[in-house]
Amino acid sequence: MKAVEQDEPVPQKPQSAFYYCRLLLSILGMNSWDKRRSFHLLKKNEKLLRELRNLDSRQCRETHKIAVFYVAEGQEDKHSILTNTGGSQAYEDFVAGLGWEVNLTNHCGFMGGLQKNKSTGLTTPYFATSTVEVIFHVSTRMPSDSDDSLTKKLRHLGNDEVHIVWSEHTRDYRRGIIPTEFGDVLIVIYPVKNHMFSIQIMKKPEVPFFGPLFDGAIVNGKVLPIMVRATAINASRALKSLIPLYQNFYEERARYLQTIVQHHLEPTTFEDFAAQVFSPAPYHHLPSDAGKIKNKY
Repeated sequence: MKAVEQDEPVPQKPQSAFYYCRLLLSILGMNSWDKRRSFHLLKKNEKLLRELRNLDSRQCRETHKIAVFYVAEGQEDKHSILTNTGGSQAYEDFVAGLGWEVNLTNHCGFMGGLQKNKSTGLTTPYFATSTVEVIFHVSTRMPSDSDDSLTKKLRHLGNDEVHIVWSEHTRDYRRGIIPTEFGDVLIVIYPVKNHMFSIQIMKKPEVPFFGPLFDGAIVNGKVLPIMVRATAINASRALKSLIPLYQNFYEERARYLQTIVQHHLEPTTFEDFAAQVFSPAPYHHLPSDAGKIKNKY
């Protein structure tokens, strides 16, 4: 059997103005009577376009903000902990493994309340997937050169519901060292021998179970950042589940889409529906939308 060189595919020229639109609908199976109830025509007007722009501005990923503290040997008060500007090499390696370092002045993702004007630091670890965004409020990354800076730092860190505490103190970390009404979950890390780390988890009684780490776990340093990050995210999810009538981002987005459809639904017979789908009329944008919307159909 002989291999034959294949010709480079040539893009197919559309047979009409809306050829690709009709082809997509046909492939999706949306042009049949059975799908009529799940496929609607909307009235094209300025209000619809404004609501669609508002939909685009809404968050489309789950967001979490998590505080990170460094406690050095002998530190047992709020001031000494909050004024730390750095930590041990093991701590710095751990923080670097939580996510990638982003510049806050030009970061386009979730900010978690941090500012672009450098008042809350220059950089911070950030982690994201297609469905999740996590930003870490790292105490050693935030300025503490004045009373105002310390107050602002405590406000950001204290308002986070999940705290990660890296403690190199010989005594166990006490919950009340950083006074806050939040901090419902504390994940405390204690370095032990042979590059291993002991995990202590403190949570309020009403907080549901979460993992993968548990109180008393011993973790290898190579997987520590990943495991702690996953545990912190799940802890944040567990806390959000306690909020009455809480909706996930996709539920809120779906509800808003349904509202748009209900407000702008254009009642049609199946014949008119099919005609408008297969041969739609161009939408002539309103004068107020000039320069913003082009060739909207």
